[in-house]
Amino acid sequence: MVQAMGPTYAGGTQPITKDGYDVLYLPDVNNRELIAQGEAPVFYYIPNRIRMARKEGPDKGDYLFNLVRFAGTGGEGVIGGGGDVAGGMMTFSVTGALPETTRRQAEGEITAKFSESTDVFWGLKSTRKPPMFRPAIIAQTTTSVSNMSPTEQGFPTLDPGETRGPSRGFRTLGMPRTKAHTRDAEPGATDSNLDPWYCMMQGQGSGSIDPTGTHAFSGLLGKYPASIAWAAFHGGASPLIVIQNFKLKVWSPVCTIKIDGNWDSVFQHFSAAASGRYLWAKVDAQAEFNKMRKSGKITVDVKVDTTLPGAGEIAKQMDERSDLVFNKFMEMAQKTIFDQPAPQVEAAKAESGNSFFSPWGVGLSLKYRRDENHLDLHYEETKQFAYLQDHTVASSLAGMGDEITADAEAERKYFMTVYLDDWPQRLARVVRPVASWDDKTVQFLSVQVGYPNTTGELNWAGHSFTGSDGNDPTWKFQTAKKVAGDVSNAPDGWTPDLTYVKRKVHLAEPPSETLDPFHRVQIERNVIDLDPEPNGTLLNDTTLEVRADNAGRIAVGPIGLGVMLEDKSQTVEVVIEATDRDYEPLGMPPVRFRWGFDDLDADRSWTVFSGDPEMLPYYRYKVTATVKGTLFRKGQSWTGPWVTANGNGPLIVDVPPPDGEGVVTRALVDERVRKLRELAAPTEAPAAPEEASEYLPESAPDDGPASRSTAAPTEFLSYTL
Repeated sequence: MVQAMGPTYAGGTQPITKDGYDVLYLPDVNNRELIAQGEAPVFYYIPNRIRMARKEGPDKGDYLFNLVRFAGTGGEGVIGGGGDVAGGMMTFSVTGALPETTRRQAEGEITAKFSESTDVFWGLKSTRKPPMFRPAIIAQTTTSVSNMSPTEQGFPTLDPGETRGPSRGFRTLGMPRTKAHTRDAEPGATDSNLDPWYCMMQGQGSGSIDPTGTHAFSGLLGKYPASIAWAAFHGGASPLIVIQNFKLKVWSPVCTIKIDGNWDSVFQHFSAAASGRYLWAKVDAQAEFNKMRKSGKITVDVKVDTTLPGAGEIAKQMDERSDLVFNKFMEMAQKTIFDQPAPQVEAAKAESGNSFFSPWGVGLSLKYRRDENHLDLHYEETKQFAYLQDHTVASSLAGMGDEITADAEAERKYFMTVYLDDWPQRLARVVRPVASWDDKTVQFLSVQVGYPNTTGELNWAGHSFTGSDGNDPTWKFQTAKKVAGDVSNAPDGWTPDLTYVKRKVHLAEPPSETLDPFHRVQIERNVIDLDPEPNGTLLNDTTLEVRADNAGRIAVGPIGLGVMLEDKSQTVEVVIEATDRDYEPLGMPPVRFRWGFDDLDADRSWTVFSGDPEMLPYYRYKVTATVKGTLFRKGQSWTGPWVTANGNGPLIVDVPPPDGEGVVTRALVDERVRKLRELAAPTEAPAAPEEASEYLPESAPDDGPASRSTAAPTEFLSYTL
């Protein structure tokens, strides 16, 4: 019983285009016998065009296509940044599958076209059963993608190389390795960067033996190919061509093949051709074989069973449109002139770069030993031959622009821009101390920075600053910036750009008032928290300061008098205390400063650390001026009212005159002066009543002798005493 054996090229092919899909049909080599036995004839189909695949079938769903372009500077804000980089990643899938409806319509066209035909392979006039349609038998599929990088000449295809390394990449067909496309790195480029013209597509090579299968590709592109692909796919063009070479297992009818020639002539022909051709792929060898047939160096005779109607036409098609004759020639040639050479033999050679992988076959080198091989080429055989027939399909991937135009949202599905500086971001805090270390008031400053882990717990890192840290006491905190959704039980109010900051001012013990009467320091707490407990302040500032003056600080100085002292008998005392905004005392002990004639020009300072960041530099002071008396002259003192002031910095104390508003005055009588006055008084005069205090009112009468009252008056602060 005759069975369907497989497709044949003896009866030719029938291309059908339907709904934009191209398909090629071939008849079974035994269709005549099948129909004669009452069996259904068989036809085989293979895609004649490949298209971009879709998710839900040949004509449904989104395209299996994505183009991502990326760019980044790789600066300090990016973890693992390797400098400026730009490029793209492209993925897509291709298929030759037909929609079910389109396939049935194409099969209907074949059936209708040959329903009245009596052709040996295609005729359906005598059939009693409807024809059957099957996918063609694929023995091997090789897939490649065109390159978007510039080449000197030739078609770019993949060179797998024998070993992994820099030599592996794209090669150009018809060029030696020394002239093949190889781009040097751009000046200044690093290993982590991309050459602007870089283009490497993955997925090339062996494909599915199902002609309707799907084949996926992915590619890393430099910035120029990425820009070209982005613009081309948006504009309806395609910068890529996908090539699939199918090796179909086909059959011939019973025929006789005769091939005659001379191996010397064949070898000389290939050697001459090799001088101008560097690579013998199958397509090259087949071209030279056809030239030798035309020149008569090789003769071919193909005869088909004469019992077949149109046997002569069938034989002609077998010879011209199939690879049967050439394949038989190559089977003999690979045993004769393409064998591996003996060590002492030099031969014409076509460099293939160690190995060559392309849609059209392997590279060949000429090797011929006349002393061991027959010089006559003769082949003759009669049978039904099975052989592999090349069927190459090349298509562009145009049409994406139409999809975007028809659906405004499609652009987002297929195209994406990634800014590499967005992730993984480095969250950094640069902390710098600001303090006056010279006055020895601040012992050191400290800072702690906290950032939650994925469970929401705060991880802390800390640092302290001292006056001996040098010219650059900066401290940097760094961590990976998290995505909010990656942190469970996150602290209230926290967002990924925020860190917790706790800053403290650690003060030294204040100097003794007796050791340094000119500089007074008041400290309420030795450790002052600038940020509230327990976790400090949430901040998104990159640059932070730990400032000592943020610790509720009053710093008044230098403090000087607004008057001059004339001699050592004149002194001025100033009492100063901190207040609130209403100039009411805060309850801190007041501080007292004294100026004498000898230390009038010595600057005084007053510093307060309250520990309350809300405290502002409001204060008040009161002045007491004193003139000491002598043995023969009374002294005097007066105290002015409270004077309010605010702000840090220099202060000139306003010393009030004795008769100023709100001034309280007192006369000073030295005990010795009082006793001398008692001795000088007349004996008959009643004794002056004893004073309860050495302080007398300014208006008290002078009981001394009249002769002593003529002394020159004393002056102080330009006022006569």
